[in-house]
Amino acid sequence: MVRQLNIRSDEGYEIAQRLGKTTTDVVLSALREYQAQQRGASACMTAPEAETNYRTLMKAVAAAHAKAPAKILTDEEMYDEFGLPK
Repeated sequence: MVRQLNIRSDEGYEIAQRLGKTTTDVVLSALREYQAQQRGASACMTAPEAETNYRTLMKAVAAAHAKAPAKILTDEEMYDEFGLPK
């Protein structure tokens, strides 16, 4: 069963004409875009989720700093006698 939605707006009709679309197409497109925006807004992180993510990130950073520093190579170790990478 198809339900009917009535929009009475000269502006809406003119916009649809300028776009070369039907008013139905324009209204459906606008409703879909609005729905997508609402989904995006509800996908935002809550404060507790942000705190948990922050703590996890800080633990990872601390673990990375706790590891032994990487060895710094000298020019002789990185390049051959012709200056080309080994």
